[in-house]
Amino acid sequence: MSLKRLAKESLVYGLSGYISKSISLFLLPLYTAVLTPEDYGILELLGTIVVISAFLVVSGTDTSLGYYYFRKEHFNERNVIIISALYLRLIFSVTVFFILFLISDHLSLLIFGKDLSILIVITGLSIIFQTLHSFLFDLLRLEFRVWLYTLLSSLSVLINILLTIYFVLILRQGVSGAVTAAAIAYGIVFIFTLIYTFKRYGFRFSPGWIKNIFSYGFPLIGSGVAYWILNSTDRYFLAHFADLSAVGIYAVGSKLASIVGIVGGALQMAWGPYAMGIQYEENAKQIYAKVFQIYFIYNIILTFMISMFSLDILKVFTQPEYYSARAVVPFLCASTVLVSAYFIVSIGMGITKKVQHTVWITLTAAALNIIMNYLLTPMFGPVGASFSIMTANFLIFYLTYLMSQRFYPIDYKITLIAILLIPAIVIIALTYYLNLPLELKIIVSSLYLSASSLIVYSNFRNSAEFQKIIKLLTKAKSSEP
Repeated sequence: MSLKRLAKESLVYGLSGYISKSISLFLLPLYTAVLTPEDYGILELLGTIVVISAFLVVSGTDTSLGYYYFRKEHFNERNVIIISALYLRLIFSVTVFFILFLISDHLSLLIFGKDLSILIVITGLSIIFQTLHSFLFDLLRLEFRVWLYTLLSSLSVLINILLTIYFVLILRQGVSGAVTAAAIAYGIVFIFTLIYTFKRYGFRFSPGWIKNIFSYGFPLIGSGVAYWILNSTDRYFLAHFADLSAVGIYAVGSKLASIVGIVGGALQMAWGPYAMGIQYEENAKQIYAKVFQIYFIYNIILTFMISMFSLDILKVFTQPEYYSARAVVPFLCASTVLVSAYFIVSIGMGITKKVQHTVWITLTAAALNIIMNYLLTPMFGPVGASFSIMTANFLIFYLTYLMSQRFYPIDYKITLIAILLIPAIVIIALTYYLNLPLELKIIVSSLYLSASSLIVYSNFRNSAEFQKIIKLLTKAKSSEP
């Protein structure tokens, strides 16, 4: 299984992510014209309910399914393993829905300070659909059916966006319209998931396999909850110390930063099945190291560009009341990069079955995030919250790196990454502090990109992959008339 295959599959996965992020970004002017920052804040907080519920529902079954799916000794039991995992997720998702239904009134007053319980109930129903939606796409990744994944993912996004346009922009139903649109879109995929899975793998499950799947994934529930605390408490601190509008502005900055996550998310989707699939190959560690290096080189440059021109992008796609989101973009971009980097370096714990360490690692980072949010958010608002989450995600990445190196050492060669990263940080900081005009930002960015290209070229020019590219270009040039 070659590195070329990983690149191809990441590109295909990235296609659906690119379509989703691009459409969402171009719809942003319409949404910000209709939804106030407070509306965005409400949607963002509803999203945090979905995230924590998804962790409880999934309960590590995605990781355990991936582990058992690729074990040679269980090849003949794959059908039963898959159906058992599906039933387990169905049971948990329905349970979470009923809990949310019963406490919706109290939860609404606690989070929003007013009665929005109907939105929580609709969100609870959407959770059932979303967790089965994610099960289907986890399964497609395990099957390496990347094109079907991309097709269904793109259709799902398109349906969601069209329904959102109808309910929010045409019917002017605001937040309730956005939540309803998401529930209907995920419900359609939910029905397809049941049909696809049962038709392909049958209906037979095994109590023994349900136990095995749950037992393997159970330690990850704690890390899942901690991960939710890590990545969601900033919104609650903002809502408490500022207001829902601050949460909305923060959400817009997060949406802009999510552009960085297209590549990271695509690689993350392809990485699990790919990395586990090549674990028996002799050059597996060299491939892991090369993916790590390429990932960081690309994302340092992308984060640099988005951060440099964040205000200009916001002026194009949003209204003036959202321009202050510019301040959180660099920190949220960096945080997004670190999240996917964590998945890359965690391969050592996955292969050696030491995933239980993710619990204390994530809890430690979550505790740091809470402390920093408590100290920084009251003083610096969204900037303090974004800096806190970036620092916490760096900690989880670094601790995961240390533990994986302990059980499964890999020579990642981080010198080149540091050479590109440090100047980027300095330039971005000076640009924000001096508030450079667009013309100067273009000049500075061009100089940085030129220097970075030379550095990367000097480090990769002797690699086998680079030599292949040169040969192809030479051959193409010689064939020209």
